[in-house]
Amino acid sequence: MSISADQILLERLTGPGVVVDLWEKNVTSDYLVSQQDFQDWEEKHGRIPDGCILMIHTGWAKRYWDGGQLAYMGSTNESGLSFPGLDPAAARWLADNRGMHAVGIDTCSVDSAKTEAKGSHTTLFALNIPFLENVANLDQLPATGSTIFALPIKIGGGSGAPARIIAIINGDTSAAASGPRQGLIGIGVLALVAILAFNVI
Repeated sequence: MSISADQILLERLTGPGVVVDLWEKNVTSDYLVSQQDFQDWEEKHGRIPDGCILMIHTGWAKRYWDGGQLAYMGSTNESGLSFPGLDPAAARWLADNRGMHAVGIDTCSVDSAKTEAKGSHTTLFALNIPFLENVANLDQLPATGSTIFALPIKIGGGSGAPARIIAIINGDTSAAASGPRQGLIGIGVLALVAILAFNVI
């Protein structure tokens, strides 16, 4: 049985940052992040480590900054929502085969708007794996070499909570850096908060 937001152990909300970057795939609204996407990442960077905060960068958050809420969500009504998400089969593969502390994504929901059964929600809920939605600024993080902290409001019995997410980037891991550096980046969601979804409403 899933626990509520206030029962999540702090150790589940921090860990080495892993960013699976799908930006170059020009992700569309019907894209489902697949097991193959994670395995492709592992071919380049090694196995997704236990205890990490696994972030999925689809590039979708850019739509919010460029076009506002309608561009980001696809519609102003629930029936017309349109955005990518995590394939339920990939969520199951992660849950069964990798030991991440939490999963985050830069879309409105861990499930695609077109995934009717919300299978990724269900899979992660069942195993008490927290997930973070609407995460911003993932383009500023390296694939590895950061430490991520997700700091949700502790709402008693809550099925989710707004969260401030920050990342500390280690010195020599960013290819974009001209020399050793350490930076603090806020990767909270659009308008500085992210939704920590956890329990079934």
